[in-house]
Amino acid sequence: MKAYPLMMLIHDKPVLVVGGGRVALRKVRSLLECGAQVTIISPEVEDELRDLAAQGRIRWIAESFGEGAQESILNPVLIFGATDQRDVNVRTSRFAAERGVPCNIADVPELCTFTVPAVVARGDLTIAVSTGGASPALARRIRERLEVEFGPEYEKLTRILAGVREALIPLGYSSDRNRELFFRIVDSGLIEAVRANDWQRAVSALRSYLPEGVAVEQIVREAVDHGAGED
Repeated sequence: MKAYPLMMLIHDKPVLVVGGGRVALRKVRSLLECGAQVTIISPEVEDELRDLAAQGRIRWIAESFGEGAQESILNPVLIFGATDQRDVNVRTSRFAAERGVPCNIADVPELCTFTVPAVVARGDLTIAVSTGGASPALARRIRERLEVEFGPEYEKLTRILAGVREALIPLGYSSDRNRELFFRIVDSGLIEAVRANDWQRAVSALRSYLPEGVAVEQIVREAVDHGAGED
């Protein structure tokens, strides 16, 4: 069965994770990066999850996934099962199905309504690889190759392109003209300049295509400064 690819915005949305081990921890980390409001249900949890709960960054219900715990959950938009207990996984899947909530049970495709792809993340650039659950190992190998091809320079590149987009919006160009302009910019050698940290070359590449009045130096400077602030 072929899955439909989708990127979902979950900032400030409630998400449920059932389980408290290493798999659950990986799920929670990625969910927090996307700004989700995470609740975990598990009698015991990894120390890092315990710390996150103590800091108020996640909500921890220290119970087994039974009726009592279920009643304290408020309308999650996604549900993850991350235990090695078949009965808990089945209960989690049924709980999600009864509420019409998308559900992922780690390593049990038949209990899932969605799978989680292998991901390469470079700032706002996200590249996802999925085999539909057929072979996570293959998806991981492909992801590792993509990590080499699409290095950290792509994070700066996406910030620059975002700045260009914001500068072009007030000019009222047609979508066709903007599309053509962005293709030319992407193919202009800009990525090579960013990879080499040659910011004057990056400015020159942008100036070749952008209209006068666009603050090209400011766009590049803000993208670079933003990256430096995150290091």
